[in-house]
Amino acid sequence: MDFIRQQVLQMERRGFAFRLLLSGVGYWGITLWLNSIRTTAALWLIWVLIIVQFTFFFSIFIVSYHRATVMGMARGLAFITFIALAVAARVNDWEQLIIPALLVMMLVWSARTRHLSPRGEMMLPAEEPDGLHKG
Repeated sequence: MDFIRQQVLQMERRGFAFRLLLSGVGYWGITLWLNSIRTTAALWLIWVLIIVQFTFFFSIFIVSYHRATVMGMARGLAFITFIALAVAARVNDWEQLIIPALLVMMLVWSARTRHLSPRGEMMLPAEEPDGLHKG
């Protein structure tokens, strides 16, 4: 049972890391691309890229929020914390500090946690009553 729990936990950690890093790299890539073509590209393209950039930006905080609640942070506190971080990141280029720090902090916190999500708990086999084993 411990082996299966460990494997499910590892799967959840890897899934979280993939989603978080995909959001972070996507945001970083779109931001660099947008900054390089902002003066010469058509206005409609700039607006499309800005929408994609904001989508990646907010996905970083949404993914972090969901993982923080799985790891035991109260939903209300997590919501307020990640909204405050998202707003602070948009002020005077603070995103250059807040986003990398958030990525590292969440990845480290996730690696240290032992909590499974409700979906992960459903993947575990039902326990035998009174420690009885079949076979």
